[in-house]
Amino acid sequence: MSQAHKISLKVPDYSDYEHFYQNRFTPEVVYWADDGPHDISLDEYALNRLYAQSSGEILERIILLNGEPIGTVTARDFVKRVCQCTLGIVIADPACWGHGYGYAALRLFTVMLAQNGIGRVILETYANNKRAQRCFNKIGFQKKRVFFAPSSGRFVVEMYMDLHRRPAIGERISRDDPRWKPPRTK
Repeated sequence: MSQAHKISLKVPDYSDYEHFYQNRFTPEVVYWADDGPHDISLDEYALNRLYAQSSGEILERIILLNGEPIGTVTARDFVKRVCQCTLGIVIADPACWGHGYGYAALRLFTVMLAQNGIGRVILETYANNKRAQRCFNKIGFQKKRVFFAPSSGRFVVEMYMDLHRRPAIGERISRDDPRWKPPRTK
């Protein structure tokens, strides 16, 4: 009998970044944030990520598969006025691609973002990354636009998803209640 795979998220520490350092900067793995050449030490990579997390610049979690780290999911570029952020996900081990682990991690992470008041998430992926786009569509992302990114020399698909607000805790008002107001229409 095969064991079900369990995806969970955890707050990162230095050892997590040490684990990913070798895979993240290999030439055959290309990430949206890693378009340029990189000459970065483990300390610079790990400490910068930890500082960005502690300063509120990013919200990052380590993706665990049965307790073992396989990638990261990150929210950045927070726009408080519109409760919006940009999302990034990396599954560092190619052996873990195509098994639905990113999908499960993104579902957990978007719930966490919604609980923290984020109403819209935006992400970008290369136009030829059809596997990622299928995953994002399945979760509920919609294509916003396609554009050419001169910095990478590639076409990029920008996608967004409005997160569902959690129901308020408290009293529910029915249509029969005199305090009920019809929902606004756009």
